[in-house]
Amino acid sequence: MRDLNTNGPTIAVVIAARDASRFIEATLDSLVEQSREPDQVIVYDDGSTDDTAALALSYGDRLKNLTVIGSSSSVGISAARNRANAAATTEFIAVLDADDLFGPETIRQYAQFLGRNPDTDLLYADTRVFDEETDSALGKRRSYPAFRNPRAAIRRTLGSPLVPFKHSSMIYRRAAVKVLGGYDESLPIKVDVDLFLRFNARGMKVEKLNETTSFHRKHARQISTDRLRGIKAYRRLLTTYEPDPLVRGILFSARIPSEFLKLLLRG
Repeated sequence: MRDLNTNGPTIAVVIAARDASRFIEATLDSLVEQSREPDQVIVYDDGSTDDTAALALSYGDRLKNLTVIGSSSSVGISAARNRANAAATTEFIAVLDADDLFGPETIRQYAQFLGRNPDTDLLYADTRVFDEETDSALGKRRSYPAFRNPRAAIRRTLGSPLVPFKHSSMIYRRAAVKVLGGYDESLPIKVDVDLFLRFNARGMKVEKLNETTSFHRKHARQISTDRLRGIKAYRRLLTTYEPDPLVRGILFSARIPSEFLKLLLRG
Protein backbone atom coordinates (compact mmCIF):
# COMPACT_ATOMS: atom_id res chain seq x y z
CA MET A 1 0.00 0.00 0.00
CA ARG A 2 1.37 3.39 -0.96
CA ASP A 3 2.00 5.94 1.75
CA LEU A 4 0.85 9.32 0.50
CA ASN A 5 1.40 11.21 3.75
CA THR A 6 4.41 10.53 5.93
CA ASN A 7 6.56 12.28 8.45
CA GLY A 8 9.82 13.67 7.21
CA PRO A 9 10.77 16.33 4.68
CA THR A 10 9.33 16.84 1.23
CA ILE A 11 11.37 15.15 -1.51
CA ALA A 12 11.63 15.72 -5.26
CA VAL A 13 13.19 13.15 -7.57
CA VAL A 14 15.09 14.92 -10.33
CA ILE A 15 16.16 13.23 -13.58
CA ALA A 16 18.29 14.77 -16.33
CA ALA A 17 17.85 12.78 -19.53
CA ARG A 18 19.30 12.86 -23.03
CA ASP A 19 18.38 10.23 -25.64
CA ALA A 20 17.28 7.92 -22.83
CA SER A 21 14.31 6.26 -24.53
CA ARG A 22 15.81 2.79 -23.97
CA PHE A 23 15.76 3.25 -20.22
CA ILE A 24 13.43 6.06 -19.12
CA GLU A 25 10.31 3.89 -18.79
CA ALA A 26 12.02 1.45 -16.40
CA THR A 27 13.40 4.41 -14.45
CA LEU A 28 9.98 6.02 -14.08
CA ASP A 29 8.36 2.64 -13.32
CA SER A 30 10.64 2.44 -10.29
CA LEU A 31 9.10 5.71 -9.06
CA VAL A 32 5.54 4.55 -9.70
CA GLU A 33 6.31 1.56 -7.47
CA GLN A 34 7.51 3.60 -4.48
CA SER A 35 5.88 2.72 -1.16
CA ARG A 36 6.12 6.43 -0.23
CA GLU A 37 5.55 8.51 -3.32
CA PRO A 38 7.86 11.45 -4.03
CA ASP A 39 6.38 14.91 -3.59
CA GLN A 40 7.67 15.93 -7.03
CA VAL A 41 9.18 14.16 -10.03
CA ILE A 42 11.03 16.42 -12.46
CA VAL A 43 12.39 15.18 -15.79
CA TYR A 44 14.61 17.54 -17.74
CA ASP A 45 14.98 16.47 -21.38
CA ASP A 46 18.34 17.81 -22.54
CA GLY A 47 17.71 18.19 -26.26
CA SER A 48 17.00 14.52 -26.96
CA THR A 49 16.75 13.40 -30.58
CA ASP A 50 14.58 10.42 -29.65
CA ASP A 51 11.20 10.19 -27.89
CA THR A 52 12.51 10.54 -24.32
CA ALA A 53 10.26 13.51 -23.56
CA ALA A 54 7.13 11.87 -25.00
CA LEU A 55 7.72 8.70 -23.00
CA ALA A 56 8.20 10.74 -19.83
CA LEU A 57 5.02 12.73 -20.49
CA SER A 58 3.07 9.49 -20.86
CA TYR A 59 3.55 8.90 -17.11
CA GLY A 60 1.44 11.92 -16.19
CA ASP A 61 -1.47 9.74 -15.04
CA ARG A 62 0.77 7.47 -12.95
CA LEU A 63 3.00 10.09 -11.35
CA LYS A 64 0.63 12.85 -10.31
CA ASN A 65 3.43 15.25 -9.34
CA LEU A 66 5.35 14.82 -12.60
CA THR A 67 6.83 17.80 -14.45
CA VAL A 68 8.61 17.35 -17.79
CA ILE A 69 10.67 20.30 -19.01
CA GLY A 70 13.62 20.65 -21.33
CA SER A 71 15.45 22.38 -24.15
CA SER A 72 15.40 21.90 -27.91
CA SER A 73 19.19 21.52 -27.98
CA SER A 74 21.55 20.12 -25.39
CA VAL A 75 22.72 22.49 -22.66
CA GLY A 76 25.12 19.93 -21.13
CA ILE A 77 24.81 17.68 -18.13
CA SER A 78 25.56 20.27 -15.43
CA ALA A 79 23.23 22.91 -16.84
CA ALA A 80 20.51 20.30 -17.34
CA ARG A 81 20.77 19.24 -13.70
CA ASN A 82 20.74 22.85 -12.52
CA ARG A 83 17.63 23.65 -14.56
CA ALA A 84 15.90 20.55 -13.27
CA ASN A 85 16.80 21.44 -9.68
CA ALA A 86 15.50 24.98 -10.21
CA ALA A 87 12.03 23.53 -10.88
CA ALA A 88 11.96 21.78 -7.49
CA THR A 89 10.09 23.35 -4.58
CA THR A 90 10.71 20.62 -1.99
CA GLU A 91 13.08 20.60 0.98
CA PHE A 92 15.27 17.85 -0.51
CA ILE A 93 16.23 16.71 -3.99
CA ALA A 94 16.96 13.04 -4.71
CA VAL A 95 19.10 12.38 -7.78
CA LEU A 96 18.13 9.62 -10.19
CA ASP A 97 20.03 9.16 -13.45
CA ALA A 98 17.86 8.42 -16.46
CA ASP A 99 19.25 4.90 -16.83
CA ASP A 100 19.19 3.90 -13.14
CA LEU A 101 16.43 2.63 -10.83
CA PHE A 102 15.25 3.23 -7.29
CA GLY A 103 14.30 0.39 -4.98
CA PRO A 104 10.62 0.42 -3.92
CA GLU A 105 11.46 1.69 -0.41
CA THR A 106 13.97 4.38 -1.41
CA ILE A 107 11.86 7.51 -0.83
CA ARG A 108 10.57 6.11 2.47
CA GLN A 109 14.13 5.29 3.58
CA TYR A 110 15.29 8.81 2.74
CA ALA A 111 12.33 10.45 4.47
CA GLN A 112 12.75 8.38 7.63
CA PHE A 113 16.49 9.05 7.92
CA LEU A 114 16.14 12.77 7.23
CA GLY A 115 13.25 13.01 9.66
CA ARG A 116 15.51 11.57 12.38
CA ASN A 117 18.53 13.64 11.29
CA PRO A 118 17.12 17.01 10.25
CA ASP A 119 20.51 18.76 10.12
CA THR A 120 21.70 16.59 7.21
CA ASP A 121 22.67 18.52 4.07
CA LEU A 122 23.67 15.56 1.89
CA LEU A 123 22.88 11.88 2.34
CA TYR A 124 24.34 9.05 0.26
CA ALA A 125 23.70 5.32 0.33
CA ASP A 126 24.73 2.00 -1.21
CA THR A 127 23.84 0.72 -4.68
CA ARG A 128 23.67 -2.44 -6.77
CA VAL A 129 25.34 -2.55 -10.19
CA PHE A 130 23.76 -4.51 -13.04
CA ASP A 131 23.99 -4.83 -16.81
CA GLU A 132 21.88 -6.08 -19.71
CA GLU A 133 22.50 -9.72 -18.74
CA THR A 134 21.81 -9.27 -15.02
CA ASP A 135 18.53 -8.70 -13.21
CA SER A 136 18.77 -5.47 -11.24
CA ALA A 137 17.88 -7.20 -7.94
CA LEU A 138 20.79 -9.62 -8.47
CA GLY A 139 23.37 -6.94 -9.20
CA LYS A 140 26.54 -6.71 -7.16
CA ARG A 141 26.13 -4.56 -4.08
CA ARG A 142 28.56 -1.73 -3.60
CA SER A 143 28.79 -0.66 0.01
CA TYR A 144 30.35 2.75 0.43
CA PRO A 145 32.22 4.05 3.48
CA ALA A 146 31.24 6.68 6.00
CA PHE A 147 33.96 9.24 6.71
CA ARG A 148 35.24 10.50 10.04
CA ASN A 149 35.59 14.08 8.77
CA PRO A 150 35.30 16.16 5.56
CA ARG A 151 39.04 16.02 4.78
CA ALA A 152 38.98 12.21 4.91
CA ALA A 153 36.00 12.22 2.53
CA ILE A 154 37.80 14.53 0.11
CA ARG A 155 41.04 12.55 0.08
CA ARG A 156 39.28 9.19 -0.26
CA THR A 157 37.17 10.53 -3.14
CA LEU A 158 40.21 11.97 -4.91
CA GLY A 159 42.43 8.96 -4.29
CA SER A 160 40.19 5.95 -4.78
CA PRO A 161 40.07 4.18 -8.19
CA LEU A 162 36.30 3.88 -7.64
CA VAL A 163 34.33 6.89 -6.44
CA PRO A 164 33.03 6.06 -2.92
CA PHE A 165 29.39 6.97 -3.67
CA LYS A 166 26.92 6.73 -6.54
CA HIS A 167 25.10 9.80 -7.86
CA SER A 168 21.74 8.01 -7.98
CA SER A 169 22.08 7.15 -4.29
CA MET A 170 22.44 10.80 -3.27
CA ILE A 171 19.87 13.20 -1.83
CA TYR A 172 20.66 16.76 -0.79
CA ARG A 173 18.99 19.76 0.77
CA ARG A 174 17.72 22.10 -1.93
CA ALA A 175 18.77 25.22 -0.01
CA ALA A 176 22.27 23.81 0.53
CA VAL A 177 22.91 23.02 -3.13
CA LYS A 178 21.69 26.51 -4.00
CA VAL A 179 24.22 28.03 -1.57
CA LEU A 180 26.95 25.96 -3.25
CA GLY A 181 25.96 27.28 -6.68
CA GLY A 182 24.67 23.99 -8.04
CA TYR A 183 26.58 21.82 -10.47
CA ASP A 184 29.67 23.39 -12.06
CA GLU A 185 28.63 24.12 -15.64
CA SER A 186 32.25 24.50 -16.76
CA LEU A 187 32.90 20.81 -16.07
CA PRO A 188 31.93 18.41 -18.89
CA ILE A 189 32.32 15.29 -16.71
CA LYS A 190 32.66 14.26 -13.03
CA VAL A 191 30.12 16.90 -12.06
CA ASP A 192 28.72 14.66 -9.32
CA VAL A 193 32.19 14.16 -7.85
CA ASP A 194 32.78 17.91 -7.83
CA LEU A 195 29.49 18.55 -6.03
CA PHE A 196 30.19 15.87 -3.39
CA LEU A 197 33.65 17.38 -2.82
CA ARG A 198 32.17 20.87 -2.52
CA PHE A 199 29.66 19.77 0.13
CA ASN A 200 32.56 18.44 2.18
CA ALA A 201 34.94 21.33 1.46
CA ARG A 202 32.33 23.80 2.73
CA GLY A 203 31.86 21.80 5.95
CA MET A 204 28.24 20.90 5.30
CA LYS A 205 26.66 17.94 7.10
CA VAL A 206 27.24 14.80 5.00
CA GLU A 207 25.80 11.50 6.22
CA LYS A 208 25.80 7.87 5.05
CA LEU A 209 22.68 5.67 4.94
CA ASN A 210 23.52 1.98 5.26
CA GLU A 211 20.83 0.85 2.84
CA THR A 212 20.77 0.05 -0.87
CA THR A 213 18.64 2.77 -2.45
CA SER A 214 19.56 2.60 -6.14
CA PHE A 215 20.36 0.18 -8.95
CA HIS A 216 23.07 1.42 -11.29
CA ARG A 217 22.87 0.24 -14.89
CA LYS A 218 26.16 -0.31 -16.75
CA HIS A 219 26.08 0.19 -20.53
CA ALA A 220 28.33 1.41 -23.33
CA ARG A 221 26.87 4.92 -23.80
CA GLN A 222 27.63 6.19 -20.31
CA ILE A 223 29.57 9.43 -20.04
CA SER A 224 31.63 7.89 -17.22
CA THR A 225 33.38 5.70 -19.81
CA ASP A 226 35.02 8.78 -21.37
CA ARG A 227 38.36 8.23 -19.63
CA LEU A 228 40.45 10.91 -21.34
CA ARG A 229 38.06 13.70 -20.41
CA GLY A 230 37.79 12.11 -16.98
CA ILE A 231 41.55 12.34 -16.43
CA LYS A 232 41.54 16.05 -17.34
CA ALA A 233 38.61 16.73 -15.03
CA TYR A 234 40.26 14.73 -12.24
CA ARG A 235 43.43 16.85 -12.45
CA ARG A 236 41.29 19.96 -12.04
CA LEU A 237 39.43 18.52 -9.04
CA LEU A 238 42.70 17.56 -7.43
CA THR A 239 44.05 21.08 -7.81
CA THR A 240 40.84 22.60 -6.46
CA TYR A 241 40.23 20.41 -3.42
CA GLU A 242 43.66 19.23 -2.21
CA PRO A 243 45.78 22.15 -0.93
CA ASP A 244 48.86 20.09 -0.03
CA PRO A 245 51.09 19.71 -3.12
CA LEU A 246 52.79 16.59 -1.72
CA VAL A 247 49.43 14.88 -1.13
CA ARG A 248 48.29 16.01 -4.61
CA GLY A 249 51.27 14.30 -6.14
CA ILE A 250 50.67 11.08 -4.22
CA LEU A 251 46.98 11.01 -5.11
CA PHE A 252 47.66 11.77 -8.76
CA SER A 253 50.31 9.05 -9.06
CA ALA A 254 47.93 6.53 -7.44
CA ARG A 255 44.83 7.42 -9.48
CA ILE A 256 46.01 8.06 -13.02
CA PRO A 257 47.38 4.56 -13.76
CA SER A 258 44.01 3.07 -12.85
CA GLU A 259 42.26 5.50 -15.22
CA PHE A 260 44.54 4.51 -18.10
CA LEU A 261 43.99 0.82 -17.29
CA LYS A 262 40.22 1.36 -17.49
CA LEU A 263 40.75 3.16 -20.81
CA LEU A 264 42.64 0.18 -22.22
CA LEU A 265 40.16 -2.39 -20.91
CA ARG A 266 36.90 -0.60 -21.72
CA GLY A 267 37.75 2.03 -24.27
